[in-house]
Amino acid sequence: MARPRILHISADFPDAWSARKTPAVRNLLDGSPELDHRVYSINRVNGFGGITAQDRSDRVTTLVYRAPPYGILLRPFLNRLADWIAADIKAQGLRVDLVHGHKLTIEGLVARRVARHLGCPYVCTVRGNTDQKYLRLKPGLHAAWRRVAAEAAWLFPVTPWIERYLVETLSLPDAPRSLLPTITKIDHFLPPRDTGPGLVTAFHLAGWKLKGMPNLLSAIAALRDQGCTITLDIIGSDAGSAEAALAREIARHGLTGQVTLRGAVPHADMPKTLNGYAAFVLPTLRETFGMVYLEALFAGVPILYSQDRGIDGFFDDQGIGLRCDPTSVASITEALRALHGDTGQMKHAVARLQQSGGLERFRAGPVCQGYSARVQAIAKGPGSGP
Repeated sequence: MARPRILHISADFPDAWSARKTPAVRNLLDGSPELDHRVYSINRVNGFGGITAQDRSDRVTTLVYRAPPYGILLRPFLNRLADWIAADIKAQGLRVDLVHGHKLTIEGLVARRVARHLGCPYVCTVRGNTDQKYLRLKPGLHAAWRRVAAEAAWLFPVTPWIERYLVETLSLPDAPRSLLPTITKIDHFLPPRDTGPGLVTAFHLAGWKLKGMPNLLSAIAALRDQGCTITLDIIGSDAGSAEAALAREIARHGLTGQVTLRGAVPHADMPKTLNGYAAFVLPTLRETFGMVYLEALFAGVPILYSQDRGIDGFFDDQGIGLRCDPTSVASITEALRALHGDTGQMKHAVARLQQSGGLERFRAGPVCQGYSARVQAIAKGPGSGP
């Protein structure tokens, strides 16, 4: 019996145009080899019209399409792209059992139209940053996105907060859906241990403003003025000018000596490095998922994370860290004060989470198995079960 053939449409798949894209979608496909995956990896460049297949290899077709920036004339250009993909599939004589659009607001529009051309069902991932941004900035397209969501055979929100945002923004009925967390390839835990009170964060320094460093530094400075000394190590590097800019920001707050730029740490050494701190803090302003939070929990470290961003909603009431409003210096300040006071109970909660299997839902095996079972059931038709 032929394997179900899934046609993926993704702007975030490492391809011949850009090999440095996030591996999240590729990891999902690699973990479900029982499915016959075909990928159209789409790349927009500024312009008006024109679609080119830059490369065809290993069942991945790299497409470059020209369209205006800022989502101007979004639907007409995506409709043209969908028509091109459907015609290309038909020209190859390929059977497609299911189409998967890997973001609702972009790939979802394409997936719906391609599926209609091919006469098959489609599913959609709902991701954080891009989907939330377009839903917020383009209310005139809400009716179109509501149709995409309502007609999808299944929706796969990557986090609880983007699921809530989607349902509230589009006033969706009970659309069939389940969470599809980003896969972690971490293969072991480090138990929490007693450490000093030092805090740590880690990110690519080019994004230091979006990662919430201005407000975090302001909060640390506020606590210093109140007689509470917080020390923070920042792990990360940047080939450009970001490191110097961040160093100037640290100095501007008078935190030289309290906040230290540690530079890059090899990925293999990160668990042991994180394990030596009291807590991991990242009050990011934008974050679709935030794999680094999971890396910290696997490394036995409590976390300070942002509400309605990243992993918010996965660990409610489990005591493994603190949630803050990343736009509020006061909120970050109070969270830091609590972390500085005592992380002992939080580390006990992290240990319980590790030991109880609370992190298993993020491992590749369970994520890929659940995804595969769901899409196979949809591809086979009603009544086949998940």
